[in-house]
Amino acid sequence: MTYNDAIVYITDALKFGINPGLQKIKKVCNLLDDPQLKYPTIHITGTNGKTSTAWMIARLLMKSGLKTGCYTSPHLHSYRERISINGQMISEDDFAKSLMAIKPALEKAKAEHGDLTEFEILTAMAFHYFAERKVDVAVFEVGLGGRWDATSVIQPKVAVITGIALDHTDRLGNTIEEIAWDKAHIIKQGCIAVVGNAKDGALEQIKDRCKSERAHMKLLGKDFSAYNVSIYKNKGSHFSIDGIFARYEDINLRALGKYQIGNFTMAVAALEAFNGAAVDVNLLREAASEIICPGRFELVARQPMVVLDGAHNPDGLKALIEELPQFFTFSNLLVVLAISNDKDIKNMLRLLENHASLIIFTKNQSPRSADISQLANVVSQTRNSYIIEPSLEKAINLAISMASMVDLICVTGSLYTVADAREILVGRNVSVMT
Repeated sequence: MTYNDAIVYITDALKFGINPGLQKIKKVCNLLDDPQLKYPTIHITGTNGKTSTAWMIARLLMKSGLKTGCYTSPHLHSYRERISINGQMISEDDFAKSLMAIKPALEKAKAEHGDLTEFEILTAMAFHYFAERKVDVAVFEVGLGGRWDATSVIQPKVAVITGIALDHTDRLGNTIEEIAWDKAHIIKQGCIAVVGNAKDGALEQIKDRCKSERAHMKLLGKDFSAYNVSIYKNKGSHFSIDGIFARYEDINLRALGKYQIGNFTMAVAALEAFNGAAVDVNLLREAASEIICPGRFELVARQPMVVLDGAHNPDGLKALIEELPQFFTFSNLLVVLAISNDKDIKNMLRLLENHASLIIFTKNQSPRSADISQLANVVSQTRNSYIIEPSLEKAINLAISMASMVDLICVTGSLYTVADAREILVGRNVSVMT
């Protein structure tokens, strides 16, 4: 099997969509002698910030001298991004070999329980690859929710919930409490739960889960927190952390965005929980200075400044628009926007209306990308400052041509949008900031 053959096999499974349930992945794992149980794990869920936090935790573990696997989703440019060891994504050859090695188990599970989804296949590949490479620890980000996610067959030493907000209501529930109940199922017997921002109802669900699983909970703002936060325009942030076991002062975080301070603080708490002890502050400082989170509050160009961010729900977009003025000095905000059709479009656009001088509605390459006329109809009654441009590349070009050197362009609405935008900008050698 070649790498291209493997990609065809996986993308062919996209037609099976999302099928909640653990029956198929449990069967595959059983046939492979449960590779996901052969190394300690950290499991991450939450409405926003999952991937950034996963990358940060993996970096900290690696800096601690541990051979660290990391599994995240979705990818921006290549499936290989989802599976990495010590920051190096899986090679094309190993990607094909890993799929070939587990294919008999996939086919047996398919014969008994039906077709596996793209995510189930990739998750099984990650389980196998990390076991084969004998990692010391692996970090797994859920694909969706927690209870029925394919990654939920692991038994984590630490379970991280970055925060709870309304998203994927068609699958996870219509209330914060229902969504929290679902996500809290990554908390397993005897683990330590590291919990971020959770409103009262959500927090009660998480506490109940911790109680039933005899898990110890560490809560942001109570058991650990960031303090003495300073923001440097166009550069990053400086802060200290009051951790679970110690205080860590004078940390400079390269990744932009105030929410990334929260994510890094969560990552430090997760590392402390995993180790059961304080961490070397120099390790934290070194990791913080290196961390880049592509597509998350990412500055990719200057004159005019262009920022990419995968905000895809109201909470994520609210954080983005509130933090842009904190990190950048600009006159006007021009937004290039493409949103998936299953998102809370109305509330996302309401947030933008009062902050963007101009919105350019466009589409990304995903079949889920919302119709741009649908987007325009939502705002047409309240403002005239919008443009419809179906081509994302033309929309970006238009924004650049209309912006002055003191304006800021933000491309957002979806990670699919950000991925497409990065390829457009990198292709013309614009992405020089990383």
